[in-house]
Amino acid sequence: MRVLRRDGTPCIVREEDILYFSSHQNTIYVHTAEGEFVYPISLSELHAAYGPVGYERYDRSNVVNTEQVASYDSDRKVAQFLNAASSYATVSEPNEGKLLRLLKQRKEKGTGL
Repeated sequence: MRVLRRDGTPCIVREEDILYFSSHQNTIYVHTAEGEFVYPISLSELHAAYGPVGYERYDRSNVVNTEQVASYDSDRKVAQFLNAASSYATVSEPNEGKLLRLLKQRKEKGTGL
């Protein structure tokens, strides 16, 4: 995917390296273990485009790559990611069950992380 570095120069980020998307002041950010990049469209459009390949909207401010979710912190209400201990995405209360079901299914299939 073509994204922009903070200085405005373009670069390519592989979709499988994306941890999550977030928004702030009408700007979409792509978060990877290597850093944060800018992607200039709305989260609703991102969810529509990436939902079929495993991305989920767990809060109004993010769209999460479910394959990268390692765990859920119910005290902080955040999804935590593989290979990115300091990165997390917020999970709204109405979407908490959806994330917990995903993690339970993954564990039952033996693909728990």
